[in-house]
Amino acid sequence: MRGWMKWYSCSCLLGMLLWPQLVWGNDLFHKMVTDFAEQSVKDFVGFVAEGERYPLMHMITQSRFKILAAYLKINKPKDTKICSDRRNKKIENVPVEQQDFCQRYDDTIDGAKNGVSDMAIFEKIYFKLEPLLLREIEIQEAREPMKKWIEHKIKCFKEKAKCGKDEKGMIERVTKWEPNLIRLYKHLLENLEKKLFPEATDIAFLDKNVLDSPCSISGKIGEMLIDKGMVFISGGTFIMGSDKGRPDEKTAHAVNLEAFWIDRCEVTNIEYLRYVAKDPHLRKSTFPRQFHDGDYLTNWGGDLKPPSNRDNYPVTYVSWFAARYFCQSIGKRLPSEAEWEKSTRAGTFTDYALTPSAKLTDYAWYNENAESNAHLVADRLPNKFQLYDMQGNVWEWVYDWYAMYPKGRAENPQGPSLGKYRVLRGGSWMSPASHLRVSMRGDDSPVNTSQDVGFRCAASTHPEGGRLKN
Repeated sequence: MRGWMKWYSCSCLLGMLLWPQLVWGNDLFHKMVTDFAEQSVKDFVGFVAEGERYPLMHMITQSRFKILAAYLKINKPKDTKICSDRRNKKIENVPVEQQDFCQRYDDTIDGAKNGVSDMAIFEKIYFKLEPLLLREIEIQEAREPMKKWIEHKIKCFKEKAKCGKDEKGMIERVTKWEPNLIRLYKHLLENLEKKLFPEATDIAFLDKNVLDSPCSISGKIGEMLIDKGMVFISGGTFIMGSDKGRPDEKTAHAVNLEAFWIDRCEVTNIEYLRYVAKDPHLRKSTFPRQFHDGDYLTNWGGDLKPPSNRDNYPVTYVSWFAARYFCQSIGKRLPSEAEWEKSTRAGTFTDYALTPSAKLTDYAWYNENAESNAHLVADRLPNKFQLYDMQGNVWEWVYDWYAMYPKGRAENPQGPSLGKYRVLRGGSWMSPASHLRVSMRGDDSPVNTSQDVGFRCAASTHPEGGRLKN
């Protein structure tokens, strides 16, 4: 395992969305969030997408009954009417056998109101669930109706007269119009709107940075077919691994692969930026914490701010999960380890896949020539398959779990079905030359990120209908 990589052991909108769930202490609170938050978010976005005028109130009514049914064991909403009347109408003649039930009902409601009024609790809930909310908005194609809802809610917070009667009453009960809490809700709603609709200046910035490069061309170079930045690799058998390398490289064995496509270049900051401008789920502030180590895109200044003057440098500080999500979202996938090695060997069986007269420095950035930095993609020579940076610049995630190679010939191997670490290939600008050997294998936890780890994508068929014959 790469010892130098870090290891970690691992709004009115959602505040009101979850106000019925903040009850009976931390243990039950966490259970309720686990049990009901995801469905509540889906229900809320569904009501928004359907054009309901007060989607939050519809969702609260629905979620409130589900939670009370689960934790108070009721069958119909009217089962709590006597408790609701005691609470809201000050009716005291509750039968003795109902008093304990009504006390638990009161504890639920009071705990929810107190939780939503606690800014620390509210913020924690919101930021935990915002990625889920953003993703659900994309799935249900609810951006435009959500924008209208946010604008209405902000107007309501600014001026009570802009609220509907029932809506105003709900906000009164939950917040008592406490200024700091209202400001927090308003700030989170405005921030959510920005994440759904990046500012015009950001979109203009993206349009101006569509640069011609070897990574985006189509055509034929020698025998290699290149189409929209992907190279077609013919199917067939090659020799993978080594008989003289480290134990995990042994032994050299025959592998048969079907034909596939692979990106000519490592995914760059500008490519990643174009995608995250469209899909909030993968942004620095919203990609779920369980899928990275806390340093995801740490070198970016914000959701839409990659490192200055590094548009066409490989994107780094991406976990295996982020890399896989990106590739799958654009109709591709991560290459298998075998596909990566076949692409890098390019028909050779030498340590560095070079012609006899070539120098490694002509093809790769590593610790002898990189001057302690990653470099522009496609700034060195391509290999025989017309692929850039297969060795050096940044390590690349591949699909497979890390394990020793199985014995014998392999057919389209995908690695073991389970494991602890995912495979990294190719070495980086930080690596010695020995780590750039074609058979060299690295590995790391799929949640980890690093300044010298990136990726490229592959596909079984071209996602944009590229030709399959060269």
